[in-house]
Amino acid sequence: MKKEAKSRKHTLCEKAPLIAMFLAAVLALVLLSIPGLLGITKVAESLASSVLAVLFMIAYTRWFAPEFKGVFRTSHLATGLVFVWLAFAFKFFGAYFVGLAGSGFYFKPTAVALAMAIAAGFYEETIFRGVTVPIGMRYFRSENRVGILVIISALVFGLMHIGNIVNGASIRMGIVQGIATTFAGIFFIAVYLRTGNILIPIFMHGIFDYMCFTTDPTLVNGIMANDVAVSALIPAVAVDVIAGIWGLYLLRPAKRAEIHAIWDDKWSLIR
Repeated sequence: MKKEAKSRKHTLCEKAPLIAMFLAAVLALVLLSIPGLLGITKVAESLASSVLAVLFMIAYTRWFAPEFKGVFRTSHLATGLVFVWLAFAFKFFGAYFVGLAGSGFYFKPTAVALAMAIAAGFYEETIFRGVTVPIGMRYFRSENRVGILVIISALVFGLMHIGNIVNGASIRMGIVQGIATTFAGIFFIAVYLRTGNILIPIFMHGIFDYMCFTTDPTLVNGIMANDVAVSALIPAVAVDVIAGIWGLYLLRPAKRAEIHAIWDDKWSLIR
């Protein structure tokens, strides 16, 4: 049996962890959306959201102290990193070459693109994985909690991106982006679960989005506003599907004991 090395009551998490995860994500979403309401430049808004994300995760760690070591700390940083980075390299270069084949060479680096990419990493990883995964790994009673978290995180991540239709994306492109990001979400949560450090998926997410923002002429402020030929969409989505499958491989049953050990350690739990 597991025994807590240190104890602190979090009644909602213990009785309704799914609701606790939802509320943590909503609270982060509300806080990180504040800069967008201030009428400041896109660069300032993006950087402000990133700073707020860091502050929120620090406060989150303090809230669950002393049991929780935090979203940035892990004693298992090297665990699975080779396979994690190989998968990311495939996702990065695969998406780049697919875009190159579909749209030709295009490279437009801007301060806005860099700021938006940084914000995407901090903003989305904080909301969808940073503050939800720790609660699930600590308070879900099911031995299959890894699988449950992957399904929830990936589906919500994909559905939120389909919501870009409201922000100007075409219906077809919104659906395509939803499918692609569902599989990308599987990969990003796999990275977090296998390393225990949210900075790694934040870093990967930001780099990937920066590549997309600067090499894809079909994106308008990060939104797929323009329709793309089916012949270009299929390989683009395939890259994310393969990355997602690789993520599932990283989380395969043979690695579950190792994953649980990482998170037991982060929560100061002993067997």
